[in-house]
Amino acid sequence: MDVKWLGSWKTQDYVETIRLGASFTRRYYLSIFLAILGVFAITVSLFLLLLFIGSILLSAVYGPFDEIFDVFDSIGDALAQASDVEAVGIVLFLGSALLAPFLIAMGALFGMGQEIMESGSASAEEVLLWYRQKFLRLAAGGIAQFLFIIGPIGAEYILAAWYYGDRVPNAASFTILVALAVFWFLLSSGMLSMVFPSIVDGTSVSSSIKHSLGLTWNNLGAVFSIWITFSSLSLLLLGPIIFQEFAGFIFLTGAAYDLYVVLSGLVLILMLLPVYVLSATRVYLIISDPNIKEAQETHRKEPT
Repeated sequence: MDVKWLGSWKTQDYVETIRLGASFTRRYYLSIFLAILGVFAITVSLFLLLLFIGSILLSAVYGPFDEIFDVFDSIGDALAQASDVEAVGIVLFLGSALLAPFLIAMGALFGMGQEIMESGSASAEEVLLWYRQKFLRLAAGGIAQFLFIIGPIGAEYILAAWYYGDRVPNAASFTILVALAVFWFLLSSGMLSMVFPSIVDGTSVSSSIKHSLGLTWNNLGAVFSIWITFSSLSLLLLGPIIFQEFAGFIFLTGAAYDLYVVLSGLVLILMLLPVYVLSATRVYLIISDPNIKEAQETHRKEPT
């Protein structure tokens, strides 16, 4: 018996989607690799520009900086001196601004993913074209997702800080708070995972968010099977880094640890990311137009 929220999504569809995502990544990898390099260069340039502008603005308060990255020290000082509400506001504002270039890059890759899935062709220039044509809309969509995901986590932090005051929550309470934050992050990220494909499809930012929530709610099995798969693979890859940096568990030291960090980042960006983008794009195309599964053979044939 089919459960309604699973729709017509079957295990075969899941396997086929992952297989096609990996197959198209392999077939068009040179174009994808060049596209990622080009977008990365633009993204880093925008990020440094934002840092430069921020350093100019903050220098009026904290004095001139010796280096542009000293701005992070000033942000840390501001967070240390701010109230809980002010700290959350600073994180939301600066996070949305500094992450915007990376979110735009992610959206542009979805543009390339749609071209591959719909026409069976790809070029690095297409990503840069999507980057330029949809710049403001992708930026707004990325920032909206960031606020939607991180905002409630910030609210939880404010409420917990208000409730506990100077007291430190016990281990059980702290575990529950962290579990709630992680659960919301994974749930909300999955619910919004169709926003960028929808924006690429020509939908406005507000409509894309509504469309993503509606599509995901009616096709939970399709969307979350892909989202959970790649989230789990990413966490598995980054797990040793997270535990070592934040929990104090030492897995590797010295050059071995540095090498693992670099290799993990490369695998995540150059391998997992393109396969996820193509897989999520195929899911979007199918659940937004059920007839596309039968009408477009590009989605079903393994590339040669």
